[in-house]
Amino acid sequence: MVEDNVEQAVFELVNEYNGPRLFSMKRYPLKATTDLNEDFRMDPIDAYELLERYVEMFNIEPSDIDFEQYFPENLSKKHDPLTIQLMIDSAKAGRWLGKS
Repeated sequence: MVEDNVEQAVFELVNEYNGPRLFSMKRYPLKATTDLNEDFRMDPIDAYELLERYVEMFNIEPSDIDFEQYFPENLSKKHDPLTIQLMIDSAKAGRWLGKS
């Protein structure tokens, strides 16, 4: 996959989960630096589904991604950012570049 296409494909995948916000009815403006947990406030179930589709789409080894690292069960626990840029960089590298 050409690098520009990778970036576009990741944004398109994430955008499928970018529904209108409850009160503003506007979609969240997606940027490479968007953290799917902190900024996007993605539901963990949706995030898990997104990552399942992501690993299949880009042939990333699923066991390399520690979901709890990005979406901890205890919401007050410190977590690493799961950014769109991390997803793009990992897809281009063909392996997960975040903590595993």
